[in-house]
Amino acid sequence: MTTASLPHNQRYQEAAQKQQLIATCAAFFILGVTFATWATRIPAIRDIALLTPVTLGYVLLGKGIGTIVIMPAVVAVIHRFGAKKSAMVFGFITITALMPMVLSPNWEILTAVLFISGAAASGYNIAINALGSKIEMATGRSHMSTIHSWFGVGNFVGAILGTGMGSLHISALYHFLGVTLGLILLMAIIYKYLPDDVPDKSISKPMFKIPHGALIWLGAICFLAASVEDSITNWVALFFTDYLGATQGFAPIGYVAYAGTMLGMRWIGDRLKPRFGAQKLISVGSLVAAFGILLAIVSSNVLLACIGFVAAGAGVALTFPMVFSAAGKEGAAALASVATIGFLGGMASQPIMGFLVENFKLSGGFVFIILCMLTIAITSWKAKLLAK
Repeated sequence: MTTASLPHNQRYQEAAQKQQLIATCAAFFILGVTFATWATRIPAIRDIALLTPVTLGYVLLGKGIGTIVIMPAVVAVIHRFGAKKSAMVFGFITITALMPMVLSPNWEILTAVLFISGAAASGYNIAINALGSKIEMATGRSHMSTIHSWFGVGNFVGAILGTGMGSLHISALYHFLGVTLGLILLMAIIYKYLPDDVPDKSISKPMFKIPHGALIWLGAICFLAASVEDSITNWVALFFTDYLGATQGFAPIGYVAYAGTMLGMRWIGDRLKPRFGAQKLISVGSLVAAFGILLAIVSSNVLLACIGFVAAGAGVALTFPMVFSAAGKEGAAALASVATIGFLGGMASQPIMGFLVENFKLSGGFVFIILCMLTIAITSWKAKLLAK
């Protein structure tokens, strides 16, 4: 290789890495849109499937079980076929599962649909996180917060779209159909730009392992963070309709406030991490988020509640990117094991939320969220891998 050709090769490599980063961000955007599409229309889906708080808890439990039982297979699939191909398969299932959600006439069928959706979404999540870790290792720079910020972009766009569709009284069926077609098109466009990875077919590598040693603390944080994020995502629209008395068309505004601020914080997370460190950002952020939810509960006012969810979005935004970044450095199996504990938290928390809402109203369920946030603030200082 000549000296004159070196800069050209470097520019080519940097351009390719930039394309890979953009494509991986777009993959997270797709995941964010699917989450927000479901979350913003939960009141409508509740009415279609005739759900009570308890049966909604069961439905969400089904989604959580799907995320857990698929995990050993996810790691095996990624090792066998590579993260890129795995992401596309799981992503396609995640997107197409949207339509049956608005066609389910009862909670039993909706539970089965969400079981499939949860399994596919968890596989997609792990695969694109593995691609993000690959980009970080190739460039030697932190990108995970930026990558995860595009989940926030998708969340925000999906929330705005859901608010608009609800305000215009467009049915959830047509809303979900449009989103499904648009996301399938986007996935087809980005596929060739995702990082190419060589499948590792070695049977000597462990496909899955329970978190141990320093990974335990990352798993604990992930468990609590998933409990918080899933609970806010699944119950915030109902908080605004049933607790604050907002109309269904206006109900998604709380999710918009939460997702929008999460997006903004994730945009700047990679710049904050070198200055303050992951442990401090997670701990302080969790305290801010707890205060925001408390404000929403005690205010009983839509405007103040929106401000509270702004604080909550900012506070929880960096937890998952920084935990996944730390776990990803330990390998794909470590990443999957930590994520599995997180998915377990998302699964276990929803029947708890259903029980608390049924017996102590929505304020009782959101107090549970506050307690999870306060525990994250304490636990983050035990996670030594976050200090690396």
